[in-house]
Amino acid sequence: MGQEFKEVRESADILIVGGGIAGLVAAVSAKEKNPDASVIVVEKQVCGYGGKANKGGGVLQYFDLEHMKPEDFVEYHAHAVGCYLGDQETMKKYVAMNNEMIDRLEGWGVVIPKVKMPTGPMTFMFGIDLDSCIKMTAQCRKNGVKLFDKVTVSDLLTDNGKIAGAVGYSLLDGTFYVFQAKAVMLATGSQNYRVSEMWSNGRGDGIAAAYRAGAEMRNAEFGNFGQLFQKESFHECVFGENNMYNKLGENVTKNFRRFSESDISATAIREWYEQMSEGKGPIYLHIPKRGGAGGGGPMGDARPYGQAFWSLQNLGEEEMDQENEVVPGLVGEQSPIRVDGDMAASIPGLFAAGDSCYCGSGAPGAVPAPPGRNRGSGILNAVFAGIVGGESMAEFVKTAADVNVCEEQVAKLKADAYQPLNLEEGVTAVDVIDIVQEIMCPCENSIIMSQHRLDICLRKLEKAKALLGKIKANDFHEMLGAHEAEAMVLSCEMHLKAASMRHESRGWFLREDFPLMDNENWLKWIIVKNVDGEMTLTTEDVPIDKYPVKPLGPHS
Repeated sequence: MGQEFKEVRESADILIVGGGIAGLVAAVSAKEKNPDASVIVVEKQVCGYGGKANKGGGVLQYFDLEHMKPEDFVEYHAHAVGCYLGDQETMKKYVAMNNEMIDRLEGWGVVIPKVKMPTGPMTFMFGIDLDSCIKMTAQCRKNGVKLFDKVTVSDLLTDNGKIAGAVGYSLLDGTFYVFQAKAVMLATGSQNYRVSEMWSNGRGDGIAAAYRAGAEMRNAEFGNFGQLFQKESFHECVFGENNMYNKLGENVTKNFRRFSESDISATAIREWYEQMSEGKGPIYLHIPKRGGAGGGGPMGDARPYGQAFWSLQNLGEEEMDQENEVVPGLVGEQSPIRVDGDMAASIPGLFAAGDSCYCGSGAPGAVPAPPGRNRGSGILNAVFAGIVGGESMAEFVKTAADVNVCEEQVAKLKADAYQPLNLEEGVTAVDVIDIVQEIMCPCENSIIMSQHRLDICLRKLEKAKALLGKIKANDFHEMLGAHEAEAMVLSCEMHLKAASMRHESRGWFLREDFPLMDNENWLKWIIVKNVDGEMTLTTEDVPIDKYPVKPLGPHS
């Protein structure tokens, strides 16, 4: 017999899973739209300190709507970034709400210095202080949102094909929680495979819960964001793609980029791979300084919370060696939960926001979640999805019928959650994670791919899948790690199978064996869904006929 733990029952109109910027914005927006709705936010760490918005440079994308129209950016983005795979209507809505979103954040107490830094055609960045989630948490409490910290949601509850709530457990004492709710939002972040430090808190647990419940996934193959890192220190080389040289002293940036850009493209990783394959590596950056994590410059001066953090971490600008060897590193950013323009998923009552559904929304097209090719849109997209999704949930629960919790389902999900803790012997979560990282981390498996290598990766993944159900945990944190390892295996399988299916190169997605974009056969979204325990993949035509921006030709 396994251990028995205390059980707590909670109910609300709206349950939001994830206390990062997307979840907190959604909670505040839902309460402002429908003050009578009861709202719960559950965070596996601590609300105000979870998520990614407070762990990096902290920048917001900004569009100068006085001098441009949303349609202008949609046209640029479709041609140069999303490569026609994007939902142009959602992208237009995102751009049009730019000023409103920034005004609402400031109204909730978030500090946004109004110093614009250009980042590309029609786009700028504003800095945002790293206490933004702390400010939003305070606003949640002010609005009457109920917060649960150190509680992880493991699975969703359903009632006759619609959402009925979720279950989870405390990381402190193992208390089992049953949350009954008419609407549930997953704001749990993307899958980052626990590699790169700044993004490593994206564990894909919400993505896995949605998949198990039968929700559709979209664009899972676009979860392959990589970046150049210094080989010795593993510091990120932001903007380093503009200054790449091989061991012969040849500037190789000119092979894939005609002019300096402020965003990141998979073509830089492909160039590194090709130069190394030709024996012309290592690859170096020849630049005078490495940009810090946002602490220096005019954007940093008006962010006191961030300045205190950066001074403790010594992350200001520092001298970089003139010949600094770089290697590609996987970040991941798989974000495939499919949502519509209201952030509603394919199961009635289920919603998603932020990096759990960025690619699944279709808005960015053929790139991973930010900062794939749209710098500064990571936080702002989370705010956008939080506002839209929060207001959609607020309207949904006004007319939604009461839901019932199936006790048989609760008992099964409870047993599944505690299973790693009840094993007498087994493998560790790290044993499984190591296999997945060995598959996903090499750029030739996740960024510049071929069917031969994808097939090898799928065979290797079977070793990890065979270990699922055998992961033993000694405490609640290891139990969480076991479930995160399961989510990593699932995300890896979705990536490999969807990548095998897409026979073309488009945007961030590159195939050696299919090097051209194929608008005649592959202007399609790949949909992944759990059907009776089997991963099924189908395609859906992008409705390009109803969008204003069309492809220029079959391969462009």
